[in-house]
Amino acid sequence: MVQMNQTPTQETPRPLRIRFRKIGALQYISHLDLMRTMTRALVRAGLPVRYTSGYNPKPHLVFSAPLPVGAESTKEYLDIAVTAPVDLSAALTALNRSLPAELSADAIYTPEWKFSEIAYARYEITIHTNGANAEQAELCNRLLHQKPLMVRKMTKSGERDTDVSASVASCEAFFREEGGEIFLSLVLRADGGNFLKPDYLIGYLKSGAGILSGSPAEEFCKVMRKGFLTEESVEFD
Repeated sequence: MVQMNQTPTQETPRPLRIRFRKIGALQYISHLDLMRTMTRALVRAGLPVRYTSGYNPKPHLVFSAPLPVGAESTKEYLDIAVTAPVDLSAALTALNRSLPAELSADAIYTPEWKFSEIAYARYEITIHTNGANAEQAELCNRLLHQKPLMVRKMTKSGERDTDVSASVASCEAFFREEGGEIFLSLVLRADGGNFLKPDYLIGYLKSGAGILSGSPAEEFCKVMRKGFLTEESVEFD
C-alpha cells in the first residue's frame, strides 16, 4: 500500500506513466484482460488514481499502441493520473507486489512525450523453422524489401491484398547459425490508421519463403516488441 504525503488532495491530478513488460504466458492475454489486471493491481497497491465519471466509475487508464496477442514486449506504457502526491519509488514497489512477474513495471515517472507522438514500433522476431539457413534468410530479406509489398490484411471492408511497403521503415533478416534460426529486425508504423502488425509480414514470409510450413510443435516464431520511436526516429519513453 502506497503511503501518500501529508497533502491529501491536489487541485489538478498529476499525470504519471508506468513502464512495464508483458512477456511469457501473459503475451496471450487480451487487451481487455490487461486492462482488468492493471486496474486491480493499481487498486490493491493503493495508488490514488483518478476515476472516470458516470454510474460505474473505474480508474482512468490510457495505454500506448496496442500489443498484438502472442507478442511479447519489454517496453509497454500506461498513463494514469493521481489525485494526491505519492512517492514514486514506493508506488513502484507497491504496484509490483500486486503484479505477476511477467507483467512487472520497471519505472513510474512524469511523462514528457504524448502517446500521439508514437510513430514506429521496433520488433525482434526469432523464427525457428525446419531447414533454416543463410539462403532462406536472404530470401526473406529480398521479399521484405519488395515494392509493392503485398500482404493479406484485414480492413474495415474485410480481407484484401494491401501494399504495406510504406509502413515498413526498416527491415533486416539474417541467419543465426548458433541457434539455427532466422532473425528479423523490423521497424513498423505504429500510429493510428497506419499501424502494421508483424503478423502480416510473418504470414507473407510463410507464403513466399516457405518458413513455418511444418508442424507447429516443431516450428514457431517469437515476436518481441522492443520499444517505440517518434516520427523523427527518437526513442520514445
